[in-house]
Amino acid sequence: MRVLYLDAPEVCINTRPCPPGELNVSESAYPGSSVDRPPRPTKASPDASFGTESVIRIHLLEAENLIAKDNFMGGMIKGKSDPYVKVRLGGQKFRSRVIKEELNPRWSEIYEVIVNNIPGQEVEFDLYDKDVDKDDFLGRYCSAALTPPTFFLFQWLPLEDVKSGRLHVKLECLPPIPSAAELEQVLRVNSLIQTPKSEELSSALLSVFLDRATDLPLRKGSKPPSPYISLSVHGVSYKTKVAPQMVEPVWDEAFSFLIKRPHAESLELQVKDDGHVLGALSLPLSQLLEAEGLVLDRWFQLSNSGTTSQLLMRVQLGLLISQHSGVEAFHSMAADENDESSQRGSETELYIREDGETGSSQELRQRVSHANSNLELSDSPLGQLHLTVWYNMDARRLIVIVHACRNLKSSAKDTPDPYVSLILLPDKSRVTKRKTTVRKKTLNPEFNEKFEWDLSLEEAQRRKLEAYIKNSVSFMSRGEPIGKVHIDLSQKDLTQGAAQW
Repeated sequence: MRVLYLDAPEVCINTRPCPPGELNVSESAYPGSSVDRPPRPTKASPDASFGTESVIRIHLLEAENLIAKDNFMGGMIKGKSDPYVKVRLGGQKFRSRVIKEELNPRWSEIYEVIVNNIPGQEVEFDLYDKDVDKDDFLGRYCSAALTPPTFFLFQWLPLEDVKSGRLHVKLECLPPIPSAAELEQVLRVNSLIQTPKSEELSSALLSVFLDRATDLPLRKGSKPPSPYISLSVHGVSYKTKVAPQMVEPVWDEAFSFLIKRPHAESLELQVKDDGHVLGALSLPLSQLLEAEGLVLDRWFQLSNSGTTSQLLMRVQLGLLISQHSGVEAFHSMAADENDESSQRGSETELYIREDGETGSSQELRQRVSHANSNLELSDSPLGQLHLTVWYNMDARRLIVIVHACRNLKSSAKDTPDPYVSLILLPDKSRVTKRKTTVRKKTLNPEFNEKFEWDLSLEEAQRRKLEAYIKNSVSFMSRGEPIGKVHIDLSQKDLTQGAAQW
């Protein structure tokens, strides 16, 4: 006789005869059983809310007219304050740096928080004056209720419970977009709006649903394990609940991660039992970038485990594309490089010219040493410098990113060790000077370094940017000039933020 159960019990019916009056039942779930095993699912089964989270990007910009708390002689001598801000949203807390002795501080800090689509969430800002004993209250503001995924706020907020003061913030909700087409643009915009005092901005949101595992190895003594999963991405880690004594555990748990560079990061998982690793999985996120809809939903083979030990999981990625970054234009480097005719029309060939000679703003000039030590003009192309020049209206800063040089030509016998030195004319003081790190033995150096100047837009438009490409000869001596690029900022649209050769 064969017994079929609609809901298979955790028993095994042994076909070996047993003495009258006894029921021979083993404790194993399925091996050797005549009970039909439930059909194995081919896809994970998260609930409808999975993957619907968004990211709130909080720009803490500045404040003005704050109350002076550091008074002296009983208030007869007015001082200032040392303000900082506490930010709260969705159970997460952030604290800005302290600005010493300033009633109109500028922070230019950015925070990111993963939020669900439940309406009514609020961002709280509390301002304090840093003191040795007890910090003084400078005001607070509780933002209007957030409404993901379309919320946007960019304004001055009046501080409450104080006589004066207001706070300048920008709040933007970024819903994840299941497309990898604009990843390079997102990374480029993030590099522009990234502030020195904040962590690297996220370019994507990773959602992970852990459904179940199958055929996990038994512990010593053939005892079923009590497994849980630890998972991490780039130093951020979580773990699931424990499934007591199961080789076929079901978790049904979801987790989310902020991803900065999806092509270079990976999801790391370990199935554990009381600290002992039962199996592991490393999933490069680059596989998601190549998947349809940026989704993988299937069984994954566990390493360092049984030959049939697998994990059923759904992982999906979504790009975080800002619609209010302040960067008005993007130009894909890949598109420029693939379109040769466009490249020839938009790029300016750089020529060696006598130093001090006038020429186009994109000409690269070089002192060339000859046997007779005369300075001569050469008609041979020298190479190109890849720059982004942009004005950040939110932070009120001029930003320059030195991306790379290519096809450089040097008069030195050996391959040069190039670097780029920047200066804002007419000011030639050290205050405006910046320089990249040195790249060793190359004519095609890559830098990807960012530099900032605190300037108003009007002042930036009165400046001229000179970029000197030099060969690092020795630690003690100045770099040997390779050439220079001159850019009149009054002739550029600084709101575009486009990278150009």
